[in-house]
Amino acid sequence: MKTAAAYVSDIILGRTGDVIGRESQKELIKQYAAENGIDIVAWFEDDLYNEDVLSRPGVQELLANRDQYQLVLVERVWALSRLWSVCERFFEELERADLRLESATTMWDCVSQMARRRFDKTLKTPKLRPARDVVTRRDAEPVRIKRPARLHLVFEQPAAAR
Repeated sequence: MKTAAAYVSDIILGRTGDVIGRESQKELIKQYAAENGIDIVAWFEDDLYNEDVLSRPGVQELLANRDQYQLVLVERVWALSRLWSVCERFFEELERADLRLESATTMWDCVSQMARRRFDKTLKTPKLRPARDVVTRRDAEPVRIKRPARLHLVFEQPAAAR
């Protein structure tokens, strides 16, 4: 069984000011852990959200005790930040400690998907094709399209209106 630390923080949703509370995040993390055979050995949380993730007391405590678990669970990456540049510093700290991050909720925003790709080693990344030289013709002439004198637009009426 994998061991994990769980992290929650109030998540403020954009301009609406709505908050995804820590208690609802905890319930989703517990459910995810039970379904995936993960033993949560520690909980860390912050009540005040700020973009300086590494300065948050809960995050500092999580990183200070990193020898006790194999992965970090969050309900969604947004508990850390919605900005990749902010999350990346935290992810680098996790990787230094050979820890992975997993989200209990699959989100489809760019930051969540980039984090998933970074930590999910089972995902197959597509093989890149080798770079090719760009072929150009030195004698190529730019194409000029003449503007029409007038436009003829046809609008069809629905069959019922005829």
